Amino acid sequence: MIQTPFFARRPSGLTLLISVFLSLALFACGDDDGDGNITGTDAATLTVNPTQLNFEQVAIGDSIAELIVIENTGAATLTVNNFQIQGENASAFSLAEGSPSSLSLAPNELAEIYVEYAPSAIAASSGVLNMSSNDPDRESFNVELRADAPSPQIFTPEIVTFARTPEGSEEWRVTEIANIGYAPLEIDSIELDGHPDFSITFPQPTGEEEEGQFPDRANDTTVAPELIQPGESIMVRVIFLPTSSEFRTAEITIESNDAASPRTKVLISANSDAPCLEVDEEINFGQASIDNIARRTVTVTNCSAIAELVIGGIEFEDDAGVFDVAESSLPGNISTGGVANIGPRQSANFVLTYAPLEEVLNEGVLKITSNDAARQYTYVDVVGQGSLLTCPNARARARVQGTSRWFDASEGIVASPLATIELDGSLSDDPDGTQVTYEWSLRDKPLSAQTQISPSITSETPTLWLPYAGRYVVELTVYDGAGLTSCEPAELFIDVVPGGDIWVELAWDTASGARTDMDLHYLNLENASQWNSSPWDVYYANRSPSWNDGSEISLDRDDLCCGGPENVNHNEAVAGDYAVGVYFFSGGGGGTDVTVNIYLGGSLAQTLTRRMNARPEFWYVADISIPEFMVTVYDELLPDGYPSL
Repeated sequence: MIQTPFFARRPSGLTLLISVFLSLALFACGDDDGDGNITGTDAATLTVNPTQLNFEQVAIGDSIAELIVIENTGAATLTVNNFQIQGENASAFSLAEGSPSSLSLAPNELAEIYVEYAPSAIAASSGVLNMSSNDPDRESFNVELRADAPSPQIFTPEIVTFARTPEGSEEWRVTEIANIGYAPLEIDSIELDGHPDFSITFPQPTGEEEEGQFPDRANDTTVAPELIQPGESIMVRVIFLPTSSEFRTAEITIESNDAASPRTKVLISANSDAPCLEVDEEINFGQASIDNIARRTVTVTNCSAIAELVIGGIEFEDDAGVFDVAESSLPGNISTGGVANIGPRQSANFVLTYAPLEEVLNEGVLKITSNDAARQYTYVDVVGQGSLLTCPNARARARVQGTSRWFDASEGIVASPLATIELDGSLSDDPDGTQVTYEWSLRDKPLSAQTQISPSITSETPTLWLPYAGRYVVELTVYDGAGLTSCEPAELFIDVVPGGDIWVELAWDTASGARTDMDLHYLNLENASQWNSSPWDVYYANRSPSWNDGSEISLDRDDLCCGGPENVNHNEAVAGDYAVGVYFFSGGGGGTDVTVNIYLGGSLAQTLTRRMNARPEFWYVADISIPEFMVTVYDELLPDGYPSL
């Protein structure tokens, strides 16, 4: 019989039982030596998050810290120690001050370690944070550390613009070149290319000027700086000395060590006067009656003196479900997907509605899309408060001062230039029986009309002076004793129409607090030998001459300071030619925009605008021929005063 070796024999029952007990003991006690190395299944487990740190850029001398979370996801105590940052390019990394030299974490316990990055040179950094642990699978573990080299970043406005500037009159703008990066910006060159009417210099700060303002040019230099430190900037003065009123362009090219933009351009334009949009920042309906629709008229104005404003959309971005735009009121073709074109210094109106559903404060945001050079989207806050009370009724009427007939909102009113309108809101009432208060507003007027409702927009019976021909729109809103607003404002439309054959208006822009005197001249070319002389030139010293031809001629108003109006009217004009001119009598301060309107037979025949700078400039505007009722435009600016005939 063949004998089987002992280790190959089937064990007896006792032997098998002893073997099982020994196995269980070994499983339960896996660290007999006490060295922290788990040899059984109750081991510690090292979990690190993240396993790679990518540091953002910071300037040399600054620092940034990133977090590492170390967690024990095992069943035994985790020991982590021997933290070391290693690598040839790792000198910029370090453990944050106060970091522990070792960790002992119970199961499910975690700890936070911060690594700092503080570059001392313009170079990329990389390395590892190495740690040791008693996790049998991760006795040594690395967290990768990376940081790109600090780099410069150039920033400058994309465009510098000048409004229309008269020939020979110098204007300047200061623009900025900044380093928003984290390393020195090395400037290789700053060059100006384009029309020779432009030039550049570099202001040198003295510490006494206001921020961004460098009025004293004595410290300017023509030498461009070579270095801009992080967080710092330099100024460039762009000077414009036009040789004509035509459109001008140029560009500044900046070459630097910004790797993302080694060649940066700044565009310069002048005599273009980009379109700009003006509108109230907030439309407040106040309290409005629930189950009624309140209305507010909104006015948008093109604040450019030259360029056309194009509005492509008017809509609510956030309307709370109660605000809306009355499509039928939208200017131009906006309601059908088109646009509205608003000329220089002109305005357009549209209507917003508010239909509150409950007694809560409602808020919305209106978005206006346009070609405004500074902002494509203009946002207007719209607010209103719902009320269970009944809204009051706004009722307005008006009459020409000195007359007896009143016109209500359903009727149009016709008046002559320089008339005064009396307004009356006394017929307004509140169904709830409280006393109403008033708020008048001038929603539309001719471009040059510097007029306002007086003595107060809250008066029950204010007045409005009508200095120029054109349409005026007055709106009345009333409030009851609880502050509830009228659901519908009352609107009055006033058309100012000049009478007679020829009506010439003069207006000019005047800065707040400034005094500029312009003089309107109207010359009988058939008889005159020179301008500024009686009796054939009608002006401030010859206001109502007799030409002995059966016509009536007068300068009705001479304004000495404040933007006009001045006007000449000529009735029963006989056949012949007449000339219109404007003289810069006094003032200055950078020039002023002057506008002349010529009406023939009550209709606007010509509007011209010129920038005039200082005495003794004379603007030869146009000739008027009778009986053809024809305007011949000259539009010539003469720097030496009155032209010879």
